Formats: sequence, C-alpha cells, structure tokens
Amino acid sequence: MHTTCSDSVGPAQDHAAIDLEELLGDGEAQLVYEGLYRLREAKVEALGIVRAAGLSPHGRPFEPWDFGVPQIDQLLGRLGADPVEASPTTPEC
Repeated sequence: MHTTCSDSVGPAQDHAAIDLEELLGDGEAQLVYEGLYRLREAKVEALGIVRAAGLSPHGRPFEPWDFGVPQIDQLLGRLGADPVEASPTTPEC
C-alpha cells in the first residue's frame, strides 16, 4: 500500500518529543542530528537524480515519500531539531 504525505504522521499526532541530549549527551546527540541531516540531503539528491533520469515506479513519478524524506523530517521534529527548509525536489506535504 502506498502512503501519501497526507497519510503521514504529523505534529497533530500523539507522539511524545524525545530529548536526545538528555538521553545521549550533547556531543552524541549532535552527531545523530548531523547524520540525519546528511541522510536527508543524500536522499533528496537521489530523488532529484531519478526524477531527472525519468525513472518512475509503476508509471507514477517518484515522490519524497519513496525515499523516506518526510519520515526523516518527522523524526527530526520529534527530536526537537531545527526544521529543514523545503527544496524544489521535496514539495511541502
């Protein structure tokens, strides 16, 4: 089953925020944030590449959801990280 952006978990859903600094300490928490931001960046780049190449699964264009971009954004939000600005290849949901 394909899930769209509107089906994703948003701030209105009942998910408790996670205090990563308290859990891991400031240094380790910063490494986790950096890793998630870099993973998101790599996935957005990959999405742009497959779109530019004209690839599509089952006759539909690839969407950010296919690469886990909204899920990473949600996780960053739950962790209290700064929001990521939308890029041309990742439209707001």
